[in-house]
Amino acid sequence: MIRFLKATKRNHVCLILFYHRFSQGQDAKKLLPFLDIKEFRKQLLHLKRHYRSISLDQLADELAGRNHFASPSVVITIDDGYLNNYTLAYPVLKALGLSAIIYLTTGFIGTTKAPWVDDLMDMLFLTKVETLRFPELLGEKILHISTRSQKRNAVKILFKVMLQLEHERKLLIMQTLSKSLGIEEICRNRADRKMLNWNEVIEMSKNNLSFGAHTVSHPTLSKMELNEAKREIYESKKEIKTRIGGKVMHFAIPNGKVEDFSDELKEYCKEIGLRTVASTESGVVSKQSDLYFLKRINPPPPIYIFACELARYMFLKRSSDIWSRS
Repeated sequence: MIRFLKATKRNHVCLILFYHRFSQGQDAKKLLPFLDIKEFRKQLLHLKRHYRSISLDQLADELAGRNHFASPSVVITIDDGYLNNYTLAYPVLKALGLSAIIYLTTGFIGTTKAPWVDDLMDMLFLTKVETLRFPELLGEKILHISTRSQKRNAVKILFKVMLQLEHERKLLIMQTLSKSLGIEEICRNRADRKMLNWNEVIEMSKNNLSFGAHTVSHPTLSKMELNEAKREIYESKKEIKTRIGGKVMHFAIPNGKVEDFSDELKEYCKEIGLRTVASTESGVVSKQSDLYFLKRINPPPPIYIFACELARYMFLKRSSDIWSRS
């Protein structure tokens, strides 16, 4: 069927897939979404069998000519720079001969620090508190957090609320929240690192993986001063170049929604020589796409849903409108 659709459709599109964390089997500690590595391998095998895998540089070159893609194409991207990108995803990509780009949150690379949402997950997993009252964020709402499912639900609720906060206020709230949960200085108490180190980044960079900037500390850029937001982008780009050499041409917006970016930051990305900026807004990439706000899709498991959704995006006339998953 896919072969028939490829032959009959004239103007093809590209899909940019974005991943974050990978897992191997079940883990009670996981309160955030992880993609099982076996499922990741199934997805990549499907892509390799049916679609053309290209790099972001290739995508930028083709869009610069404002031409349609010659065949249905896919770019593989991974956000943040978690250690499991190296231990789990990298061997699969390498074995299948597929390229990908990992967007690095450089301030966490080689440290025991992690994005604030991971700190939030750890706090809720480790706490002995069974109910959370936090009027500053939740008003009169009480969160029950004694079971794993309740904790997972609490992560979702708190994440959604805290995304709306100004950057500095969010950091203060995290400190207050850790005290309320009886878990202080979460990063110092973390035994194992969650993020990549630079040796791992360098090794992957020599084996068909490329790296883009994803800020220094993963803030919501629109919730901080403009100059500070620019610094987050520039310093991330600069650090990657210093560590692995070559040009850093691609950037992904933390959180990645329309409200998380601005026209001023878009122009700044052009000024400092970036070729593309990736969002997390759902949709396809075509000749009409904005290189400085590229849409991506979050690949859903299991494999039969993944295969169907990719085909819908690739071949339906209004594929950018049919799926609202972020």
